[in-house]
Amino acid sequence: MMLGTLHALRRSEEGQTLVLAAIFGLVLMVCVLGTVNLGRAVYDKVQLQAAADSAAYSQAAVEARVMNFTAYTNRAMVVHYASMMAATSYLSYLHFEWPLLKAALDVLSKLPYIGPAAAAVEQVAKALVKFLDYAVQLLGYFIAAANIALYGFQEGAWWGLYFGRLSKSMPPEGHSGDSAAHPYVPIWPTLLPAANMAVFAQTRGHALMPMNSLETLKILLNDKSDVVQEARLHMLEVANSARQPWVAYGDGLSRASLWPSARHWNWPLLGKHLWLGARARTEMGGFAPRGGIGGLLNATGQVWSGQQVALGYDFTFIKHWHGSDNFFTFVAMDQVAPTVAPRKNSYFGGFAPSSLVGKALYLFFPPLKALNKAVQGYAQKTKPSPDYRFHWLSPYVYFSPRASNRASLASLGNFGQPDVLIGLALEGRDYNREGGAATQYGRRFSWGGGAAGKGATDFSYTNADWPKAPGVQVLHKGFNAFSAAQAYYHRPGDWKEQPNFFNPLWGARLMPVTESNVWAKLPFSNLPLFKQFLLH
Repeated sequence: MMLGTLHALRRSEEGQTLVLAAIFGLVLMVCVLGTVNLGRAVYDKVQLQAAADSAAYSQAAVEARVMNFTAYTNRAMVVHYASMMAATSYLSYLHFEWPLLKAALDVLSKLPYIGPAAAAVEQVAKALVKFLDYAVQLLGYFIAAANIALYGFQEGAWWGLYFGRLSKSMPPEGHSGDSAAHPYVPIWPTLLPAANMAVFAQTRGHALMPMNSLETLKILLNDKSDVVQEARLHMLEVANSARQPWVAYGDGLSRASLWPSARHWNWPLLGKHLWLGARARTEMGGFAPRGGIGGLLNATGQVWSGQQVALGYDFTFIKHWHGSDNFFTFVAMDQVAPTVAPRKNSYFGGFAPSSLVGKALYLFFPPLKALNKAVQGYAQKTKPSPDYRFHWLSPYVYFSPRASNRASLASLGNFGQPDVLIGLALEGRDYNREGGAATQYGRRFSWGGGAAGKGATDFSYTNADWPKAPGVQVLHKGFNAFSAAQAYYHRPGDWKEQPNFFNPLWGARLMPVTESNVWAKLPFSNLPLFKQFLLH
């Protein structure tokens, strides 16, 4: 009986599925756990990359805000300069018309009945002119002080970002996605901030911010360097372009008035061949640099405003004769010291014929001499007082004109647009330990099948699993993530405009890591396979 039972048991196939289930259950469990582990690894890497992207973008966005602030303050300076030119143009127009008004009032003051009224009007007009003279003088001081204060705010914003944020090894946004127990850590905490600071500073010309500030301050001294002179001329050009037509060219040549009290008027005497009229112009300029202590005498700026009555002609008789002769001229110059001929700020000029036409008029019309003498006498009595008005070209933060499209260790690429590079790592020890596991590795999985068997697997990483460039370990032993973002200049529409600090059109965007200016300044770019490791 017993032998028969054993013999039947040996021939029986019942229970073999249990053995196969135990074996394949273990394999299946390992596969399932491996899939879970891989999914968790992908999730952790995605979270790490998202944190790096967030940190890079936020840094670039702050840079863009600083540049837009710089543009707004530069535009405020331009408005101040345009206001100074407008005030000077009104002043020159007033003093140009005042001699004629005074002559009329002097005549009227000698007439009965209306004489006292004319004298009272003259006293009121003289007080008003005197008030405007002092008001324009004070305006020059206020504008100079306001623009220097704006420049101080600009430097404060640049230095605050330079030291207050870019110098930090870990931006606050870099901690999005981690935990206090297992935080993300910065990659190259000294090298990357230094490179980011250098690229940001280099948008102004130098990789060190103190050198930029020192060079910008040289605008006050009218330094002879090409960079300072170009910055001064750029501001002058932008400020002059902001003038109103009435300030720049009187009422505009295309719509000259017929009324002789206008700032620009024209009387056609013989059509287009002979005309009498007034013309005006106001603009801001600077002096050629001299260098040294003596250069301080011409370090100021200048607002030049002039107006004159002229006789113009254009005809052909044997040859082409064209030109003009000035009958009466008033010029006002706002500057801290009289450094331009005729060595005074405001002056009047009478009829000084230089052409044959003008000399003929002076010869055949003797009353012109008497009229000229009378007008000069009245003009000298109505000169601006005080005669000197203050004007100074303030320093301002300007965009470096020396940028190129190819990035290198010495110069910026991408047309000088700055960028930042952020590197974050999730250390292997933090990845191996799952959240909440306090005493054992969370990446170790085990399965006990009783009589069917048991097994265990460990998905935790070891030092042999980390990428390593030949002979150099430059990345963290864990997940590494890099992200680059750029502060870029873009004018909407079809405009193509060189980046500058006059239009607040700066924004932020992510960019390829290996195309950034910061990448070009790293010493690892030439290592074999390093680019592949950087992007892994």
